Amino acid sequence: MSGGPLSSFSKQGIVLLSILHYGVGISLFNKAVGDSVELPSGLEREGIKSMEWKYKKMVIAEFDGNISLPRSQFKGRLEMNDSNFSLTIQELSLQDSGEFLVSAASNKGGQIPTKTIHLQVHGPISKVVIQKEITLLVNESCSVWLLCNVSVGSNLSYTWERGNDTYRDDEQIHFSLSPADGDISVTCTASNSVSEKSASATVKCSNDTTTPEYDTWMKWYRIYIVVPVGVAVLLILTVAVAVYYCRGRFNMAALTDDTRMKDTRTNSQVMSIYENVDDLAVPRLNKSHSI
Repeated sequence: MSGGPLSSFSKQGIVLLSILHYGVGISLFNKAVGDSVELPSGLEREGIKSMEWKYKKMVIAEFDGNISLPRSQFKGRLEMNDSNFSLTIQELSLQDSGEFLVSAASNKGGQIPTKTIHLQVHGPISKVVIQKEITLLVNESCSVWLLCNVSVGSNLSYTWERGNDTYRDDEQIHFSLSPADGDISVTCTASNSVSEKSASATVKCSNDTTTPEYDTWMKWYRIYIVVPVGVAVLLILTVAVAVYYCRGRFNMAALTDDTRMKDTRTNSQVMSIYENVDDLAVPRLNKSHSI
């Protein structure tokens, strides 16, 4: 099997890895599609002369004595608190993921260090299905390929369990079985920061091993590979026969025309000979005079 056995990570471990990845001073928020999120500015209105929120280098909210919300992709979904300048976004979508920057200037004229907040919006996992392809080999063992298929979801991680072994971060796995192994239970768990779902399957190696997925693949192969190739070959043969037939007819017509021309020339020559003979003066015999 690809991958190696690992112990399961805790939620705290995932958060720690996120902090190490984004660095100290950068906040990370994970939300699901359709959720709302409040991004803290870390500021208080007292002592603040001006401030602004930026998303992808575009100002989406600002304060300069009054709060204003310039036109952006968050139109109708955005609110900024007038006391602490926190930013609330409603009805989140996958396209809302990204970095938000908050910067401000104090009444004393100093610039407050910019704060970065990273928002990651995830699609919740709707369904997990294990697809199987089991092939019987010549040595009477089986090659097993398993794919953890997630219909809807984003930013996914995978965990496979087979017996006492756990394998992570592989969407598909491969291993070998023998008939003596009997029924093997395998579970795949797909997860992201907002959802988690699992699916289980039983695999077995036998002398008549076949799988619906393999049969489906063979049908696909016949329909989309064998049939078009057969049609192409038949079309090529048809064109070749048509060309050969037309060429044969053309050669026969040319031969007939040539024969006719030869016959015409021969008849002309014969007529010319007879005409020349008629033109010749044939001497007449004088009858002898009797004495």
